[in-house]
Amino acid sequence: MKRMLLSSVILIVSLVSFSQDRPVLEYYMPAGADFDSSIPAPGSFGHEVGEWHVTHDKLVGYMKLLESLSGRAVWEEYGRSWEGRPLGQLIITSEKNMARLEEIRLEHLKLSDPSVSKGIRTADMPLVIKLGYGVHGNESSAPNASLLIAYYLVAGQGPQVEEILDKCVILIDPSLNPDGLQRHSTWVNMHRGVTLSTDPSGREFNEAWPGGRTNHYWFDLNRDYLMLQHPESVGRVEAFHRWMPNINTDHHEMGANSTFFFQPGVQTRNNPVIPPDNQELTAGIGNYHARYLDSIGSLYYTEESYDDYYLGKGSSYPDAHGSVGILFEQAGTKGHLREVPGGVLSFPFAIRNQFNVSLSSIEAGLDMRVKLLDMQREFYLSAVREAEAAPVKGYLFCAGDDRGASARFIENLLRHKIEVYRCSRSLTKNGISYVPGDSYFVPARQKEYRFVRSLFETVKTFADTVFYDISTWVMPMAFNLSYTPLTGAEAAGMTGERITVAPFPEGSLTGNGKDYAWLFEWSDTYAPKALYMIQSAGLTARVATGPFTAVMTDGNKRDFSYGTIMIHQGENARPAGEIREILKKAAGECGITIHGVSTGLTPSGIDLGSGGFTVLTKPSVMLVVEDGTPADDAGEIWHLLDVRYSMPVTLITPSRLSSAGLSKYNVIIFAGNPSLSSYATDRLREWNRSGGTLIGYRGGNRWLAANDFAEVSYIESATPDKSPERQYAERSVDRAKQTVPGTIFRARIDISHPLCYGYSSPYLPVFKTDASAVKVTGSSYNTPVKYTSDPLLSGYCSKENIERIGNSAVVSVHQGPGRVISIYDDTNFRAIWYGTSKLFINAVFLGQVLRQESRYGE
Repeated sequence: MKRMLLSSVILIVSLVSFSQDRPVLEYYMPAGADFDSSIPAPGSFGHEVGEWHVTHDKLVGYMKLLESLSGRAVWEEYGRSWEGRPLGQLIITSEKNMARLEEIRLEHLKLSDPSVSKGIRTADMPLVIKLGYGVHGNESSAPNASLLIAYYLVAGQGPQVEEILDKCVILIDPSLNPDGLQRHSTWVNMHRGVTLSTDPSGREFNEAWPGGRTNHYWFDLNRDYLMLQHPESVGRVEAFHRWMPNINTDHHEMGANSTFFFQPGVQTRNNPVIPPDNQELTAGIGNYHARYLDSIGSLYYTEESYDDYYLGKGSSYPDAHGSVGILFEQAGTKGHLREVPGGVLSFPFAIRNQFNVSLSSIEAGLDMRVKLLDMQREFYLSAVREAEAAPVKGYLFCAGDDRGASARFIENLLRHKIEVYRCSRSLTKNGISYVPGDSYFVPARQKEYRFVRSLFETVKTFADTVFYDISTWVMPMAFNLSYTPLTGAEAAGMTGERITVAPFPEGSLTGNGKDYAWLFEWSDTYAPKALYMIQSAGLTARVATGPFTAVMTDGNKRDFSYGTIMIHQGENARPAGEIREILKKAAGECGITIHGVSTGLTPSGIDLGSGGFTVLTKPSVMLVVEDGTPADDAGEIWHLLDVRYSMPVTLITPSRLSSAGLSKYNVIIFAGNPSLSSYATDRLREWNRSGGTLIGYRGGNRWLAANDFAEVSYIESATPDKSPERQYAERSVDRAKQTVPGTIFRARIDISHPLCYGYSSPYLPVFKTDASAVKVTGSSYNTPVKYTSDPLLSGYCSKENIERIGNSAVVSVHQGPGRVISIYDDTNFRAIWYGTSKLFINAVFLGQVLRQESRYGE
């Protein structure tokens, strides 16, 4: 289905703002539409739709006003953003349906339950349609269009609207990213003049860093449906499963010089776990979009770009759950009236397109209602059949040494409504022992079988090697958990007690009140948080740079590894009882065990008074942001330290580095390549020589190298096929084949190195999102983490790039007068890669342990 309307009208007339003598609603609404005069139009909130960008407070206020005035609408809040703004959806249906709304919802959910769905009659069942607007906060034609569709459905009169309300339940989510919307609307409105300026170079069209696309922590929420690391996504996915909509629209904007896109996307790039009928229905619905856009003279295209391969987006997550997700991309103004190659693009025109495809989605749903309901039922019935026929009967994983991370993994599975059970018997496979009490089983035979496959399966072969987003997302690898697929005989009798709540460890403090010292291991994800709490309480802590065996207060012996933290009673001038209360609180909040020991003399390994225990200084962190720094990289760091570890982070712009008091900080992080004055650079150099730890993260290492803080040697990039047979039209595909579009590689780590404390295995899955590769230089002590010679674990990577990346560096320590650490890849990827975020947090907490020019710099 590839159609494009070529109309000169759109270039000259339709792009401009509605004329002053034409009623605003007439510009947007279908011809002949009638409305209940007792329901105020959106313009009653101070400005007409499209005249200004609506702010989030006014947007939600209008939705709640409609609820208060009409029996057709009810507002359902499902969460709050990081900044405390409400997240919710306006549920619209007939008053008759509204009277039995919960009954309709529960009956509808039976379609996705294979144990009862066969007996459900769909002929008279209402269809559930979710209209989702503005997951990217600066794509604001979408949230502004939600005002119009809400008004149309609540105030609209006549048989067409009545049929929609009688046969459908419409869920309008007016702003999927409230914080980003508020940021963007404030920016464009504050730069709008009474007389509109159209020059794209103007300040109105160019937001200040980080822009309004992302959420409070600068994350792209349209990549978080699978990861679920933000309250916006957690609430949204919970609301999705509460209703299980049959159509789920996802309204976006693209570049201003484009037209309008609607799915289907590129057919060779669909995820293979999704049945073909999903795309067939998507194409059928697309005919309705074409008809509506034709009727208003808008240019559009379909099937030529975008894809549904990554299942963590707003248009693909529904596909993996028996729904039809539909992506819309409107040319964005990022302002009010903007020059484009064909003339001028107005904000009202963009809103009108979004409104029309909202209408077309509803009409398609109405006409295809029974097909869509039956498809949802069959999706889950066929999933069980596929699971029964598949050789893999489930997946077994163990918590290992990191109970905090494993609990977060299980929490993620449960939020996706995946069944998880305790392992009921022991099994050893591939040298790993899985035992009851420490291991869990995810059976294949469950309704979410397809989604389970997508989370656990590794993949190295693809129908298409071009990706709009990442090429793999093996979740056990993200949490660095040992796991294995099980065949029929292996899975037999494996299912134990079902897990309904993530098993977060309670944490405890052992000892008898006469403790010589206290110890806790560094292996748990939340150990750094405990250490920071203890340091913040004024206690001195030391870290073990070698393994040892200690005698517990009950007389038993226990082995401890590199990175163990010690708090010594005699070293802290506080009463023992007070120290114990501090430690007890830290253990409880962080879910770790802090062990009391009876003596400083150890049966083996370093003694507690050895020089092998190094005093640690509480980290004080500065992160350089703005100019030259990718917001997503900086946001991942900020979120990691602030949210997971409850550590304050000073965000500083490059221009402030010339005057800021650097001595207050012992860790400064560069995640990009900013432009600094020579004076600011010299100040940083002196700070580094005086003992500060300088960390380069991803692009920040180019700044370190350019300013002689580190020697970083990048391996030359692989080049596209330059054979004479290649055609000009193939150039973009050839380039894409040499990218690394989000791929998992295997790295080897030195667990005796401070940057690798807390790991027990010498191998680590690392997520890589670009094709850069750094040569290993100098002593092996300087490169504690590097890729193996044959590193590909899962995802796409060309043969040339596999060879380049093999044996290249992941983390380096640079020789010189100051501590400089380079982390080359995205160890904090989308806040979900718990396994490698330990490398980053070790650089923050334990970089100070590195001994320059000696043990680690020989």
